[in-house]
Amino acid sequence: MNGALILLLAAAPLRTAPGVGFAGGFSTIVEADLERDVRALSSPALEGRDTPSLGLESAARLIEERFRRAGLAFAPDSEVVSREVAPSDPPAAGEPARPGQGNSVTGTFRRPFQRRLAEPDRAGCSLSLAGGAPGAKASELQLLRDFVPVRGFGGEAEGDLVFAGYGIQSKSEKYDDLAGLKLKGRIALIVEGEPRTDRRFDGPELSPAASLWEKIDALAAAGVAGVLAVRRPPEAAPPAKAKPAAGAEAAGDPGLSFRSTWAEFNGVAPDPPSKHTLPMLEVSMRCAAELLGQDVEALAARIDKSVHPVRAAGALRRVRMRSKTSESMVRIDNVVGLIHGADPALAEQYVVVGAHYDHVGIDDRGRIGCGADDNASGVAAMLEIAEALASAGPRRSVWCCAFAGEEDGLLGSKAFCAHLPVPKDRIVAMINLDMIGRGDATEVAALGVVQNPAFERLIARARSLKPCGLREVVVRQGEDLFERSDHFSFHQIGVPTLFFFEGLPLDKNKDYHTWRDTADKLDLGKMLNTTRLVYNATWILTEDDERPPPPRR
Repeated sequence: MNGALILLLAAAPLRTAPGVGFAGGFSTIVEADLERDVRALSSPALEGRDTPSLGLESAARLIEERFRRAGLAFAPDSEVVSREVAPSDPPAAGEPARPGQGNSVTGTFRRPFQRRLAEPDRAGCSLSLAGGAPGAKASELQLLRDFVPVRGFGGEAEGDLVFAGYGIQSKSEKYDDLAGLKLKGRIALIVEGEPRTDRRFDGPELSPAASLWEKIDALAAAGVAGVLAVRRPPEAAPPAKAKPAAGAEAAGDPGLSFRSTWAEFNGVAPDPPSKHTLPMLEVSMRCAAELLGQDVEALAARIDKSVHPVRAAGALRRVRMRSKTSESMVRIDNVVGLIHGADPALAEQYVVVGAHYDHVGIDDRGRIGCGADDNASGVAAMLEIAEALASAGPRRSVWCCAFAGEEDGLLGSKAFCAHLPVPKDRIVAMINLDMIGRGDATEVAALGVVQNPAFERLIARARSLKPCGLREVVVRQGEDLFERSDHFSFHQIGVPTLFFFEGLPLDKNKDYHTWRDTADKLDLGKMLNTTRLVYNATWILTEDDERPPPPRR
């Protein structure tokens, strides 16, 4: 042990807690765990984790399970908070639960809040086969399992169902799904996106022809009565082969997510809005096949292969549809776990480690903002730190927080700070992780030193406590970013905060807030090194007798 480290330990004595201690916790932070979690959280199947969405709910469940396995506890007021924001509209029989629904129970990692958003109007939404066609029987489909309304495209229609491929008319590509079809007064069934091919259109990038709004204008001009747009699973997610039994959500069929918002990507102009409104529903691939009486995925695959329109043979089936949305207060969940401190003298003081688990969702072309760097990387790190601290046994207690709604204005962290699980004066500090997977492999930025000068020494001590492979920690720069992530909510209520970020300036990351932010572009070694550094800093905050001073405001 060198002399500098001896002096460091003398200045901030670390103790052997009832757990495995600092070194034991440090050793649990491994690259394989980070890779597993970041890939799961940024999977295209989660459709960009919009707030709210079923993808966000899937991410919340993953975080809950990791907290549970690590042995984290519930907030002592969790039942009270759940009851305060109890859902007012429980799911219908056989319908999968929407994000955050269900009766509150004693003890939960969920800390819900609400925001006003459009959501399906149950009384105004329906979809069914009219019956009477050869081989067809009357069939009622289920909202939020088989279909969802599309915000801004309400109304009702009845007509014969016509398969119109991808619904694309493109002069530049010499491609027309609508040519020769009798569409007037009928219901058009179209597949979202565009043919999956590298030979035409814009390949994986998706061309403007994939825009749902452009398709609506073309179909309206053709005189259709209504539109059913088929939600095609991402290429990485194989389509369901069979209709599951009611309640199969737990077995991997979460239903169909209503899209309250549509993603807009950084530096990319949004597609022009539709000039026309038509009754429109989005339907699952399984639902589309049931209505059409044919395998719609197979039809789409034929178009992909030939890059040529395909017609569906057979008798026409008649469909009735109604679409309506209305605004209401929608429940959204933060996910929060507690590590109890081991020292009775400090256990009622708390350090917060947080990261936002939402992202921007999916746009009208079907491009998914996977949000691997922003912020699956930060959540994966927070989960590893939670596991490490839970095994190490810190003196102070630690709140481990996954916040929703950060992309919409720090909504989740603001809600947490407005309804803290403990009095504010018991919170010692907050550390935030947001985007730690890109940039210079040996560098990380730490914002908050300008507001909390004592944290410059904390960072130096954290780097000396156990080497983490980072050559430089950039401080006192990038102040324009200080108000843009969840730590700022804590700063506003007077809590010392430190924000770890991959590097400066932000515009070096050309994939920020685009569909190109995918897991394959992350530097897992940098993520590992940053996670270990933040663990070291958090450990020191939990162990020091003295608290950091209040921030400069």
